[in-house]
Amino acid sequence: MVTTGIGRIDDLLAGRVTDPLGADADAATVGFIQDLLIGHDFTKLPGVLGSGHGTFGPETTAAVRQFQQAQTLPVTGTIDRVTLKTLATKPWARPFACCGYLTLVLEVDFTGVVRLVSLTSQFEGAGRFTAMNLNKDRAGLSFGLIQWAQKPGRLNELLRAFQAQQPQHFVENFGEGDPALAASLIVHTAKPRGGTDNTGATTDPAFDLIATPWKGRFMNAGTDVSLQKIQIGTATVAFQKSIALLQVFAPEIRSERGFAFMLDLANQHGDGGAESIFKRVRKPGLTEAELLAAMADESAARVRAQFGEGPDLKATIARRTAFRTTPILSDNSLGAG
Repeated sequence: MVTTGIGRIDDLLAGRVTDPLGADADAATVGFIQDLLIGHDFTKLPGVLGSGHGTFGPETTAAVRQFQQAQTLPVTGTIDRVTLKTLATKPWARPFACCGYLTLVLEVDFTGVVRLVSLTSQFEGAGRFTAMNLNKDRAGLSFGLIQWAQKPGRLNELLRAFQAQQPQHFVENFGEGDPALAASLIVHTAKPRGGTDNTGATTDPAFDLIATPWKGRFMNAGTDVSLQKIQIGTATVAFQKSIALLQVFAPEIRSERGFAFMLDLANQHGDGGAESIFKRVRKPGLTEAELLAAMADESAARVRAQFGEGPDLKATIARRTAFRTTPILSDNSLGAG
């Protein structure tokens, strides 16, 4: 396990303290515990943007007690070292890219760009490694933490990373043991528009990725811990590239909030789209907060023009608002990323 960066959690895991965690714990500590419980299928608890995230209230206490009872641990409703280690090591029913899963299960440092990957993926699709958009945006299949999509070739990018870094797991998940079948998926998604037509439908019926059996294969790949770690690494590299571009065309963006907002914007509209939106609204004298608000409006306008009034527009507005207002993100300078 790597350290989480949350003092009371790290101290308890290391045995430096023995006092259990309960209602007196700080918000970061409680939010961490709630995320662990959500990963073990306690779905009534608030996620990172939910009201009550970071508050050790009755629902959290009840969830802790239920977990302890199920694991035949002393039922106290508070988090001692044994309960915390059991939450970390027991296989997660609903793994997602929160600090607890990344540090304690995947052993990934939760710092810098990785933190932004985590928050962005949670804001977009609850941080699920198995998240899928089945052509609702006419981009074919979009899969995983940051929705690698067929149309722009990003799904192929992720699949190639799987193949290069974990070839056996790649074949097991996407070829069901047949290397030729797994390799043919790479070939198909490397075609123009990722192997889809202008409606997002497949150009080859053998590779209809939004239907059975491919949908199940992608779901299985999303639960594979080795491939989950590659998702994190691939997303981190993509975000680092986006930050490098951002620092060239938008030097006014300096805070963690601003970088996170722009990364989410680029994740939805592409790097070119994010740059276009920024340049469209940029005016001398605007503060960073004013720039973010103007970009949120422009992003919504573009989604409205493409999809009309509907769920896509509603989701876009919610995303832009979340990044602009959530207290989880800092308004302090992030530095060079």
